[in-house]
Amino acid sequence: MRLLLRCDAGPSTGVGHAVRCAAVAEAADAAGHEVLWSGRLDGLDWLWAGLVTGPPRTVLPPADDAGSLAGLARGHRIDAVHVDHYLLGDDLRDPLNAAGTVLSTVEDFATGRRPGDVVVDPNLGADEHPRPDDGSPLLLRGPAYAPLRAAARRARRERDAGHPAGAPPRVLVVMGGTDAAGLLPRVVAALDAAGAPAEVDVVVPPGRSPELPAGGPARFRAVAPLADLPAAMAGADLVVSAAGTTVWELCCVGVPMALVLAADNQTDGYRTVVAAGAAAGLGGIGELAAPEQAGAVLRGLLTDPGARDALARRARTVVDGAGAGRIVDAITDAVRRVGGARGSAPLARTSPARAGQDPRVEDTTAALHTRPATLADAELLLAWRNDPDTRRNSRSADEIDLDTHRRWLAGSLDREDRYLLVVSDTTGPVGTVRWDRDCRGWEVSITVAPERRGGGLAAALLQAGEDALRERTGSGTPLIAVVHRENAASARLFARAGYVDDGTGPDGEGFRTLCRIL
Repeated sequence: MRLLLRCDAGPSTGVGHAVRCAAVAEAADAAGHEVLWSGRLDGLDWLWAGLVTGPPRTVLPPADDAGSLAGLARGHRIDAVHVDHYLLGDDLRDPLNAAGTVLSTVEDFATGRRPGDVVVDPNLGADEHPRPDDGSPLLLRGPAYAPLRAAARRARRERDAGHPAGAPPRVLVVMGGTDAAGLLPRVVAALDAAGAPAEVDVVVPPGRSPELPAGGPARFRAVAPLADLPAAMAGADLVVSAAGTTVWELCCVGVPMALVLAADNQTDGYRTVVAAGAAAGLGGIGELAAPEQAGAVLRGLLTDPGARDALARRARTVVDGAGAGRIVDAITDAVRRVGGARGSAPLARTSPARAGQDPRVEDTTAALHTRPATLADAELLLAWRNDPDTRRNSRSADEIDLDTHRRWLAGSLDREDRYLLVVSDTTGPVGTVRWDRDCRGWEVSITVAPERRGGGLAAALLQAGEDALRERTGSGTPLIAVVHRENAASARLFARAGYVDDGTGPDGEGFRTLCRIL
C-alpha cells in the first residue's frame, strides 16, 4: 500500500498533527507499506530524530484543497490518504474516491470533522459523543486509536521496570512543540507560586525565551525540544502539559500530569480526561492569569506522592499505545475492500499484529479492536456479567448490583495484576476479555455480548485479548483458562487455540485448568 500523510506543522498550527502522523508512519512502515508525506514540515528535526523510521523519505508539496490532493493521489498512485489537518475542508472524500484513493481523516470531536472512508477521533469519550451520520462507513473513536510513537510504548515499559522515588520531585513542563498560546511564562509562574521544592525542566521551543525564576524552592532549567520526549516523561514525577496530543503519550507512559487548556479545540478532551481522574486541571489562559490558583493545585501534587500515583494509575487505563497500528490496519482493510488502487489485487495484511494470524480466527478479527475498560463501561459490563448464560458458566453465579459492580470496576482499573479490555467492531462493543495474573500466569475470562452470541465471535475475542496482552507483557507469557467440565463449547474454543489440560483434573466444583504459552 502507498500511504500519503497530509499535515502541517508550524507556529500557527502546532506540531501535534505531525506527531500523530509520525506515529502512523512508523506503524505503516513496520507493516511493510510505503509512506509519503505532503505538507509544510520545517523545523521538525527533533521529531524525526526520535522515530524508528527517521525523517520522511518523500515529502510532496502541500495540497490545500480537494482537487490538488486528488491530483497528488493520481500522480503518485496513492492507495490511501491520511489527513490530519483541520482546514482542508469537508469535500475531500468524493474527489479522492474518484481517483481510486481511500480517505482516512482525523477529527477532534467536532473540530476538523469531514466524511471519510475511515474516521479517527482518538479522544477519551469520543465514542460516547453524538456524531451526525455523514456516510462515513468506519469510525475509530476513543483512545484505543490514539496514534502514539514507538517511543511512548518503550517508555511505558521502562516506567514499568521501576521508577525510583525522587526528592525533590522531578517536573517536566511541555507546552507543545511551538507553545502557540504563549503559556510557558504563566505555567512557570504557577510552579514558582506553588512554593514547593522541585527540579523543573522547561522544554522551550525555538523562538521562545521565558524568564525562569531563581532563588525559590523550585529550581528551573530550560531544555531544547526533545527527540525522545516519552523517555523524559518516564523519568518525571510530574508533567505539566498542554492538553493536546501529548496527553495520550502521558497516559500511555503512566505519568502524573497537570493539564493546561491551550486551545478551544482541546476543551472536550481536557474536561473528559480531568473528569476521569487521569489528570489534574489547571484551566486555561484566564485561570493562569493569576498564578496562585494553579499554584495551589501544583503544590498539592508536588507534596503528595499518593495523589500523583493515583493520577498515574488511572491514566494508564486510558491508552495502551497500540492505536497507530489499529489505524493502519483499518486503512489497509478499507483499501482492500475497494480492491486496492487502480484495480490492483487485494492487499495482504502484513502488520506484525496480524502476521502469522491464527487460522482459528475468521476475517472478523480484522474488524475488532480492543481498549482498556473505563468507569464509563460500568453499566455495559454489568449487563453482560449478570446475563443468565454468563453466570451459569462462571465460578461466581450470583447476580450483583450496580454499586457493588462500580466499586469492583474502580478497584480493577487500579490493579497492575488485572487487565480488563472491551472489544468492539464497527457496530460497537461486542464483548470483554479480562486477564488476572497469579503465580502461574495470566488467567483469561471472555464474555461475548448476549446479543452477539452464535456469530463465532468467541475465538476472535480470545485472539484480540491475547494480542493486547502480548503488547503489554511480550511473548512467552504463561496463559491459563479455567473451564467447567460441562461447558463443551468453551473447551473446544480453548483446545483449538492451543490450550492443553494441566493434568490436575477438575476441582471440587468441576472446573479444570488449561494452559498455553503466549
